[in-house]
Amino acid sequence: MQDIFERMQRIIADQFAVEPEEITEETSFEEDLGADSVDLVDLVMSMEQEFAISEVREEELATLHTVGDCVEFLTKRLDK
Repeated sequence: MQDIFERMQRIIADQFAVEPEEITEETSFEEDLGADSVDLVDLVMSMEQEFAISEVREEELATLHTVGDCVEFLTKRLDK
């Protein structure tokens, strides 16, 4: 799970132009990073590519509010 978090830190740092150390599992995409729906779609596309997962459905995307939500989602998806 730590590996997933660190990989997500790198993706988010690149996409939102922040330092990886600033990103915690509690970091909110909208409140802390100012992400809009386009940013979130781009982030999910990066996640799909980085972790070689199938497409994230819209209803799944709606549950991803923080970095921790993504880590938990990816952990479950990769365990299948």
